[in-house]
Amino acid sequence: MESKELLYTSYRLQELNSLLPEGLTGPELQQVEALVQGRDDVGLITLLERLPLSRENRERLRIIAEARPIALKIVALWREMPLRHEEIEAHYKQLKQLKAEYDGVAPRRGGAAFY
Repeated sequence: MESKELLYTSYRLQELNSLLPEGLTGPELQQVEALVQGRDDVGLITLLERLPLSRENRERLRIIAEARPIALKIVALWREMPLRHEEIEAHYKQLKQLKAEYDGVAPRRGGAAFY
């Protein structure tokens, strides 16, 4: 996996979904599905913060939450002319570092299988 994946909302949503603990109630699963369908990674982060997670998944959640504003900044910079290549590159390096941290957290399993 490449570090740029943290840039994309769809990847962040997929990873956030994999952090969900087993045993969620029907209403909780419906909420998760609505957040994923709405591409609401902020809502899913907020939900996960309230749930009991393993230490490893709590760390993954922190990393994804930290990566999100960096990703949004990169997207905003892409829309500016002239392109500020050095600033964009610096943000990509931050994402790469966060992805390395993410990949360094012990293996996990879980996630809500609602789709």
